[in-house]
Amino acid sequence: MASDVNGGVELSVVIPTHEDAQCLELTLRSLRRQSLAPERFEVIVVRDGGDGGDYTDVADAGKGLNLRLVELAERQGRAAARNAGVRHASAGLLLFLDSDSYATPELLERHLAHHLDTDRPAVLIGRRDELGLSHVNAALAGEPTIPVPNRRADGGGDLRFPAGHPAGEEWLQAGWLFAFTHNVSVSRKLFDEVGGFDERFGLRWGLEDIELFYRVHRHLGLLERNFAYDDAAAAYHLPHHRNIDRNWQDFANNRGLVAEKYLVVEWEFVGMLEVYDSAERVVHYRASIADCLARSACRIGPAVDLLQPHLPGHRVLWIGTGSDRTTLPEGALTFDYAAPAGPTNHHLIGMSPPIAPGSLDAVVSVDFWRYLRWDDLCQFINVAGALAGEVHLVSTGAELSGAVDPDASTFGYLTRVLRTAFETAVSDVDGLGTVLRLRPHLPPAAATE
Repeated sequence: MASDVNGGVELSVVIPTHEDAQCLELTLRSLRRQSLAPERFEVIVVRDGGDGGDYTDVADAGKGLNLRLVELAERQGRAAARNAGVRHASAGLLLFLDSDSYATPELLERHLAHHLDTDRPAVLIGRRDELGLSHVNAALAGEPTIPVPNRRADGGGDLRFPAGHPAGEEWLQAGWLFAFTHNVSVSRKLFDEVGGFDERFGLRWGLEDIELFYRVHRHLGLLERNFAYDDAAAAYHLPHHRNIDRNWQDFANNRGLVAEKYLVVEWEFVGMLEVYDSAERVVHYRASIADCLARSACRIGPAVDLLQPHLPGHRVLWIGTGSDRTTLPEGALTFDYAAPAGPTNHHLIGMSPPIAPGSLDAVVSVDFWRYLRWDDLCQFINVAGALAGEVHLVSTGAELSGAVDPDASTFGYLTRVLRTAFETAVSDVDGLGTVLRLRPHLPPAAATE
């Protein structure tokens, strides 16, 4: 996979930079201490506009490296800067670092070794330890490794993981969520096949790297093992100035851009939760959808036949599978996980769907609500109640893996805990199952104000 495209260069390190020469110099010095022979890799630094006066010492910091400096006259953003770097790359393997990625000595060798084994996953994610101000002297002194706390609670560790380091490997099924360009590698061929970074993110901060690696994941066929993690392929995140308020505003705008592009569960929780919690939910709900399909469960058809005559209108969101086996009234929408996604059918759970508040008459979930974790169930019914005047949770009694199997006592408990926000009623519908009807105390439009 890591083909030798130009001479002995097997790995191209791509680094964008914008007015952060002080970090970049330390990063370049760390790349001079690599265990990988310098003739086997190149470093491409792309200065993304800005004042170049602070960069006079960069060449000296990178002395001894196969270093190429690319300058963009006007600032274009990190996506465009990385794409420019890749266009100047010579090797068949790309390693993306940031200008504040202080590399441990084996970083490049670990990435290259991973990709030389063609049986390994296509993307390697490396460790990213946080450095505080107390560690800067060690970096300035050129220490190859810096002792830092392993836990987030102690101000160190890898912030992507609750404990500061990953537990197990299930999260790798949603590995794109962790594929920060602070330390991640992929083949040039695969990068080109998915079209590189989306430059529509512009100058805004956040998600352009995750979005790229989600496309890689989709391109490879949504396999479970497209990503690997190497704790020993480690880099440190140098402290630098950040405008947190502006970053989060940028992130929110970018999330809106991506949410419009991908109406699928993989993006539904991004930004609502920390990355590890988001990944857990993506893995859980993808498994739930697979279970639902394998069992031919969550069938919408019987609910359409038996419930539609009793609903307040035809503008209904039906959630489940098998909408192609029934006739939906005009104006209906679906989250049908067995049908292709399209303008009226989304592969979402329902946390924040692109549906106007108050635009529906009812929302009906056939069995799939039984898979939802409690916090997500609460969010789902609150959102559904803002979209429609009625929410119907149908339990057909079908056997589902990892889902609640509600009995009369469970429905009784639900009616009591939900009655502060909803008028609740439980009924048994012949040929369908048990239905919990929820009517918001506030009209749908008012419920979102």
